[in-house]
Amino acid sequence: MKKLILGLLLLPVCAFGIDTADCADATKLATLYQVRAMMLRNSASYDVDNFIDKKLDELRVPLDGGGFRYVRWVRPSRDPQYDKRGHTVVAVQGTASDNFESSGNNAFAVRVAVPGKRSLFSGNNAVYVGTVHVRYTIEGRERTKDEAINNWMNPDTTRTIDLGTIADHVEVSLDSSTSQKNSKQALVEIHILKAVAQDDPANPNADTITSLKRIRNTLTPEIIDDEIASLEPGDSFPLYRFVSELRRADTLMRSKKEEDQQNGDKLLKDTLRRLR
Repeated sequence: MKKLILGLLLLPVCAFGIDTADCADATKLATLYQVRAMMLRNSASYDVDNFIDKKLDELRVPLDGGGFRYVRWVRPSRDPQYDKRGHTVVAVQGTASDNFESSGNNAFAVRVAVPGKRSLFSGNNAVYVGTVHVRYTIEGRERTKDEAINNWMNPDTTRTIDLGTIADHVEVSLDSSTSQKNSKQALVEIHILKAVAQDDPANPNADTITSLKRIRNTLTPEIIDDEIASLEPGDSFPLYRFVSELRRADTLMRSKKEEDQQNGDKLLKDTLRRLR
């Protein structure tokens, strides 16, 4: 019986004849019942978290070209995460230069860094940085930005190039060299500073997404039941009524009384008949 209820919850909720205005609440209720059903089956927390993550992606509406319709990228309010690529400089300043590249997605800035150390136990040395070439795309349109540093950068210093937007993709290259005595003893890095994904409040299922994120790391039956109860659905809410009647039919059919079993069987058939 539990498998039957769970199977019904997997159907598109608006197929139950729910008005468009109620679809978001119906989706939220159905999703919460799916999570609750998994917990009743004693599913591992990893499986429940994995289901929630997949459901979140589904509710964000995946796009054919990658990404999601209802996710926007914004600058982080705190220190950003970044993709890092390092290069050990070989070229000697005045005679040659090394060129190395890095790339990343959803970036708002590029940072050139000469870290304080090359490794846990080895200090770093100064690097001469020439021109930084940045090529980035926004909604399919390509732009370029070159920044001529043309100066020595000492260990534990950085230089940031703000793109002034959130780029879908960015490619960076720079010219570098060092002194003859520090060849192969100097490290320079390119950092791709990442924007953060933010759920778009315009998503019709934004409330469901908020609930799923709220319960994901605190999975207890009580918390999920509180989320379900907050909807306060009435008799006019078809999905809630179907699920309630299926659960009542299940309870009656498990009774030791023959009369209850017959009533449960009748309730189950009547409920399923209305779904046709």
